[in-house]
Amino acid sequence: MGRKKLEWYPGAIYHVTARGNRRNDIFKEEIDFEFYLRCMEEALIYYKDCYKIISYCLMTNHVHIQIEAKEKPINFY
Repeated sequence: MGRKKLEWYPGAIYHVTARGNRRNDIFKEEIDFEFYLRCMEEALIYYKDCYKIISYCLMTNHVHIQIEAKEKPINFY
């Protein structure tokens, strides 16, 4: 089921999290973590006017990311 649309406020800090199905591991080897970080880096470049990453934590079965919103919402693209 989808979630309610989140309002986008410039300067706001958002907590983003994702985890594996049934809390299964999504990162099994070091290369999996490295791949995820490369994907985050590419997303930062693509959405450079939308947000900046304040902090992140990659765990074996889930991730936490704190982002600061900029002027344009991600759905602007």
